Amino acid sequence: MLREPEAWVEAKRKAKENPNSARRIGSIAELFRDSVLRRNTLVGITLGLAGMAGLWGIGYFSPELISTALQGEPQTVVDSVRAYATTFQDTGAILGMLTFTFVATRWGRRPAFLGAFVLCFGTTVFVFNSLRSGRDAYWMLPLMGFAQLSVLAGYSIYFPEIFPTRVRGTGVGFCYNTVRYLAAGFPPMLMGVNTLLARHGIENPFRKAAMILALVFLLGPFALIWAPETKGKTLPE
Repeated sequence: MLREPEAWVEAKRKAKENPNSARRIGSIAELFRDSVLRRNTLVGITLGLAGMAGLWGIGYFSPELISTALQGEPQTVVDSVRAYATTFQDTGAILGMLTFTFVATRWGRRPAFLGAFVLCFGTTVFVFNSLRSGRDAYWMLPLMGFAQLSVLAGYSIYFPEIFPTRVRGTGVGFCYNTVRYLAAGFPPMLMGVNTLLARHGIENPFRKAAMILALVFLLGPFALIWAPETKGKTLPE
């Protein structure tokens, strides 16, 4: 049997001793009742939306980008490039998450997020504008995977650090799941912008739609204005 952490046991004990306390244990309402928790919750949601909306709404459409770039090539060639290039994209993602962890540990969470979101925006625009061949896909997609997936490591590090023990699981879960619902709208949004641009006769509408939606990554640096730095600090109780 796994033992519950002492901090959690202590938080439950205090809640039981003070049933009328405003500091509710595990309460979603508590996330918005307290001004600091409200700020941290909104920061978490905005950081999460910036990364996950960009990944789900743009990054995971890299196979379609390859198909667009390789129009006219035999389908077997297209399928082969898609398979290998997306594998390399996943390899870049692993390296990105490891790099984010190193930077966040060495220099802080806020600098790590700032650098990651700038890279997300820059690499996404670059790749969707410039990828023209299978050879391009083999080195460009790992760069995009490195950037876009790096922030997911950041969420695992940062979200638990901005919530006290009594609502840590609630806060982390609320941020993640709220973001999932919001980010789910971005793939249809990409298709909608693509269709709109095509109707207006814009060249390469799919590429341009992805580059427009890449602006969502800039929500991350915006949220950092209010994000507390947690490097070297004890977890809030």
